[in-house]
Amino acid sequence: MNHPSIEQLHRSKTGKVSDKWSSYLPYYDRLFSPLRFSPVRLLEIGIQNGGSLETWAQYFPEARRFVGCDIDPRCSTLRYDDPRINVVVGDANGPAAFKAIQDITPQFDIVIDDGSHRSVDIINAFINYFPLLSPGGVYVVEDCHCLYMNDFGGGVLNDYGAYAFFKRLVDVTSHQFWADQVEIKHYLRTFFDLRTTPAFITEGWIDSLEFRNSIITIRKAMTPGHDKLGERLQVGDSAQVQTFGGKFTG
Repeated sequence: MNHPSIEQLHRSKTGKVSDKWSSYLPYYDRLFSPLRFSPVRLLEIGIQNGGSLETWAQYFPEARRFVGCDIDPRCSTLRYDDPRINVVVGDANGPAAFKAIQDITPQFDIVIDDGSHRSVDIINAFINYFPLLSPGGVYVVEDCHCLYMNDFGGGVLNDYGAYAFFKRLVDVTSHQFWADQVEIKHYLRTFFDLRTTPAFITEGWIDSLEFRNSIITIRKAMTPGHDKLGERLQVGDSAQVQTFGGKFTG
């Protein structure tokens, strides 16, 4: 059976409008293909005309649930034949919408933030919804080019913007190598009060981050922890050129 790609589905789509940059489509095919026939639960923050939810529903035939959230009250008029699709109207970072989303399903395998594109909203959404990801889940921030724009609270030299925040999290994924120098809560002091650093960050639930043009992808670990390098595996019985170094060096 031929299963069309996300790009094919998007380019041939009719009905509700879906707006995506062309470079996203083949990337999403690579990113989501391992989950394509799994019973995924997907949350999309920011749905505009609602067409992308139809595309996801076609791409993930075995999915359990699709939840779209948008602050525009006109989204309440969107109707879908697929009973797996749900729409929540409200501010995704507000308590009412957050509760409504969790009432539909308390956990997700994929979260896509295509909302306001403002740094403060992106950071808050990540803090709120990354904990709802299942272990091994994927969190995607779209249209990150906006984070270079002042109108969205960004700027390439903005130390308080979302790009600066996620770049700091790159270091957190390697915390085992600098744990004796500074605590994570102090390293992230720019963004959090020392008493409010999210537990999922200090516990080591962030497995990896990938930066692409206009997309940031964060993967959740299968288990929490900062000892991510794993066991050193030395094999063979002849070291003619160089003997092995210390604990972390080759």
